[in-house]
Amino acid sequence: MRISGLLGMVDALDVKLCRMGMLSSASWRQVQSGRIRNLYAGRLSRSEPQFGKFLGLTPYAASSHNICHDLQTVFPLEDNSVDIFQSQDVFEHIEYENILSVINEIYRILKPGGLFRLSLPDYRADLYWERSVKDAGGNLLFDPGGGGAFVDGRVVGGGHLWFPDHENVQALFSASAFSEDRRARVDFLHYNRSDGRGVLERIDYSKGYIKRTPDHDHRVTGSGQALSLVVDAVKGCPRF
Repeated sequence: MRISGLLGMVDALDVKLCRMGMLSSASWRQVQSGRIRNLYAGRLSRSEPQFGKFLGLTPYAASSHNICHDLQTVFPLEDNSVDIFQSQDVFEHIEYENILSVINEIYRILKPGGLFRLSLPDYRADLYWERSVKDAGGNLLFDPGGGGAFVDGRVVGGGHLWFPDHENVQALFSASAFSEDRRARVDFLHYNRSDGRGVLERIDYSKGYIKRTPDHDHRVTGSGQALSLVVDAVKGCPRF
């Protein structure tokens, strides 16, 4: 059995033991006490480099390294509580009109100088564009590789509810608390331009590993294209 399969079995056992009360689930107290200051949107498994340094947030079952929490609800944390908040391939599963409030809530809980690292599938990447269903006008309707199903003109069952590109993600940040903070910095590190050419700035993966980049995903290595749209947003520090 591969190591990843074995770790997956341990993750599943972890959830079961927490449900039975034989193992303690991760809790907000770990963040409130300062023991862990990094949060990760989505279930965090033992196969991921962030395991042990971050706590995962999942709307499903809790585990020893995952808090049960829906990102679309308020975090039970004080302002300026978190060093790093990472979201990897999660926001595309949330309705676009609901995301601004999530970003603003992340901004609220970040410490001054804290990092919000966001990565999403970039639908200007050939791989995503070519596999997606489009209407007669070439507008994206459904990505079968993103899960869920397309029923009666709607994506259901947990699929991708919108299709990120540089412009629609930039619009979110321009409307967010990061934009209102004059000392904040929002850097788009990886994305594809409208002409299909990739912008590929250096990423410091020590602040949060990202799977789907040319550095780690053989499907786009050497292509010159971004597979993930990657944004590093840093909350401004007050000037004393």
